[in-house]
Amino acid sequence: MTFIRISLLFAFLLFSFVSNAKSSFSVLFVNPSLAGEPFWGKVQQITEEACKQLGVNIDVIYGDGNRHIQLAELKKYLDYRASPDYVILMLYPGGAEQTLTMLNNYGIKFITLEQTITGMEKDEIGIPKQRFEHWLGEVYFDNYQAGYDLAKALHESVMSSGHKGTVNGLAINGHYGSESDKRNQGAAAYFKSANIKLQQTVHASWSKEQAYTKTKRLFKRYPDTQLIWSASDLMAMGAQTAIRQLKKDEGQVAIGGFDWLSDGLSLIQKGQLSASVGGHFMMGGWALVSIFDFHHGNSYWKNNSQITFELSSITRDNIDEYIWISNNPDWSRIDYKRFSILDKSSKSYDFSPKYLRQNSQEAMPVD
Repeated sequence: MTFIRISLLFAFLLFSFVSNAKSSFSVLFVNPSLAGEPFWGKVQQITEEACKQLGVNIDVIYGDGNRHIQLAELKKYLDYRASPDYVILMLYPGGAEQTLTMLNNYGIKFITLEQTITGMEKDEIGIPKQRFEHWLGEVYFDNYQAGYDLAKALHESVMSSGHKGTVNGLAINGHYGSESDKRNQGAAAYFKSANIKLQQTVHASWSKEQAYTKTKRLFKRYPDTQLIWSASDLMAMGAQTAIRQLKKDEGQVAIGGFDWLSDGLSLIQKGQLSASVGGHFMMGGWALVSIFDFHHGNSYWKNNSQITFELSSITRDNIDEYIWISNNPDWSRIDYKRFSILDKSSKSYDFSPKYLRQNSQEAMPVD
């Protein structure tokens, strides 16, 4: 009897070991920015928390906001460290082909975040699994729609203040690239549909300081401005600082950006900014969930090359539902396992930032 019990115990332990060996795998997350940068730091934290919940080993390297540095750091890691099972990264324009070739040559499966490559470079790299067989797919959001939605939220803020007559707007774009250009195109489409006069668009290279300086100059040229659309919260905060120093009354100019930065949300709560569009800091977590499913046999990435999701607008009307994510949020409140489709009949993912409205201890999706 004792022998049988020992045999059964051994069999159970062996099964547990094999099962755990299969479920445990490694991911390298390539943070394209600097350590401590607000937005990508949040993306990294959430990806790490998803790994913790799903039992995945994760390493992180940094691209320092430069395609050459990112490529060099990735090469160094792959050349001198144990190869990860998967890589999650954002491609930099000008370095996409080299990066994809290196990962593919190592036989490492990978997912890219955002659609940052356009034009001839996009034609060269193709779509996932076309030229690079280990490129599982892309996880990204609709920048055009997000730009449109921010413009709409800012316009609604202006009109709710009782403004009569033509609405005059300014746009502060990021750099000359696909991400910021698509956001700006969406904004321009809304401005045209709503008969908003877009007086000028400038580029501020995602810099708060540049946005501050350029806003001061623009207001001397266009003092009758009611709306400032910005391609990021940092630049929106630069514009807000300039308007405050010009002694404009709070709320007189509707200003908003992207990214749901903590300081930006605090300014919305105080009535000093009007809106922020975001939720895309979840994309690393979404990529990780899909990798977890793929590693355990789900066929989504065999049949698809992309996962897309929509962003949401935070305004003065709904800020109280989201403010919990502003200061030192506990990302473990999100149950990443519930977004897996591994044991579900669903053939696609339902990734949406709307569930973050839930302010209870257990974050649940909200329709």
